[in-house]
Amino acid sequence: MTDWIALQALARELGAMRGARIDAVHLDARRIVLTLRERGSTLHLALETRQDLPFLYLLRHAPERQKTPGAVLQLLRRQLEGARLEGAYAPFGERLLALCLSGRDRFGDERALYLCGEFFGAHADVVLAAEDHVLFVLHGRRLAVQDAYALPGPKPPPSRTLRRALIAPGDLIRRIAQGDFAPTIEEREGKVHDAWSFPWSAEGALRPAEGMLKALSEVAQGRLDAIELRELRGALQKRLQTQRERALRTLQKKQDEFAETRDLPKLLRQGEALKLHLHDLPQGLQEAHLPDPEEPETVLEITLDPNLSASENMARIFKRYQKLRTRAAHLGQEIEDLAERVAVLWDQLLAVERAEDAAALRALRSEILPQDPEEGQKAQRSGPLRFYTPGGHEVLVGRSAKENDALTRSARPSDLWFHTKDRQGAHCILRPLPGRSVGAPDRLEAALLAAFYSKQRGGSQVPVDYTFVRHVRRLRGAAPGFVLYDHHETLFVTPEASAIEAIRRRRGSSRS
Repeated sequence: MTDWIALQALARELGAMRGARIDAVHLDARRIVLTLRERGSTLHLALETRQDLPFLYLLRHAPERQKTPGAVLQLLRRQLEGARLEGAYAPFGERLLALCLSGRDRFGDERALYLCGEFFGAHADVVLAAEDHVLFVLHGRRLAVQDAYALPGPKPPPSRTLRRALIAPGDLIRRIAQGDFAPTIEEREGKVHDAWSFPWSAEGALRPAEGMLKALSEVAQGRLDAIELRELRGALQKRLQTQRERALRTLQKKQDEFAETRDLPKLLRQGEALKLHLHDLPQGLQEAHLPDPEEPETVLEITLDPNLSASENMARIFKRYQKLRTRAAHLGQEIEDLAERVAVLWDQLLAVERAEDAAALRALRSEILPQDPEEGQKAQRSGPLRFYTPGGHEVLVGRSAKENDALTRSARPSDLWFHTKDRQGAHCILRPLPGRSVGAPDRLEAALLAAFYSKQRGGSQVPVDYTFVRHVRRLRGAAPGFVLYDHHETLFVTPEASAIEAIRRRRGSSRS
């Protein structure tokens, strides 16, 4: 792909861009990107050192400019921003390309700069040199700053590259010297696979390209999309697997607790037996054998703490009984909710695995994971949506998982909480005005908003649960916005657009 012949073609094309100005420099661990302004157009030229990508290509969009650049990037910006392209040099037979630039030093004097891509396979590097010494090295595998640097001269071309061309070697050398290239793209299974400066013997179909740089850019874009797809998929899978493992651990813990509640009748009988025989048991016993109060012919084996008296052991058993009985009332629902969450996470993992492109994965990420920090800050600044019911009560609607979580946490215990039943959606909080009761029309409109800002938008007879905030609790370790609730009632509503628009037009309501 990026062999010495391709670099010869690239040098010709870049030489035709003489006078282009470097407006910005972007740096990451494996490449340098120059934003060039040339004849009213802007190009983003990448010098790449990864072996799975072309060594020189154009990006569709410039990378995001770093707001807090490090010392190395500041040096590059001082040296390169404002410099102009004077030409490009590629030694015959060498895998090296130098961008010849004219810039200015710190005193404002003009000087020549060379930004050189040394494309030597695993030892590829990018070097910035001036006045015969090195100013910057991307990786520093062969050179260091302040080392002497001289551009190499031509050398005999490797015969292996000449043999691949579908042109006689003598004619090929002549055409390279004259700049008579024939950029070609190789396609396999309908996708861009590689690019060549001349038609090569290849497995796929060959088609002509407009130029060597554009051909390499097509290859790079396809491979960058594949890299993004792989990284997005891996990040999503890792995040979802972590959440699923955490949910499974919590589910196992709850199931173990639920298994303990099966001993409630036995614990109660043990406590009652101790109560009947308090004065018969001396302190220091580790175990007591007492008749069952309900079945006197049955003997109960009761484990005791020898450091406690009989009455203290009895109190401890009754306390444990009360605790387990209270937990038993909620554990069943918690286990059911956790099992559903585990199933949802598994479905999401399958959806991530089936996604065919980065756009589909980004859409999945926006649905199943918290938004990125910048979007989160914007949502935080804008706050939840605000509406008012016919009775003048305020209804707040969360816009994201994190905002739903914050909204429910900050609500008062006496506020009403609305959410679509068993479906993803916004948390809606109805805040009653002091001294004014909440009527059925108020609850109906809050339920309409909860249904409209959910996955059930456009549905009919959407079930919406509502309860007081004091009956809503967040499960430890659960994702933002995931809660459990009880003591609820259900309304069935149809979130028609006309009804929602009427709510929005009410004075004081905010728009989505």
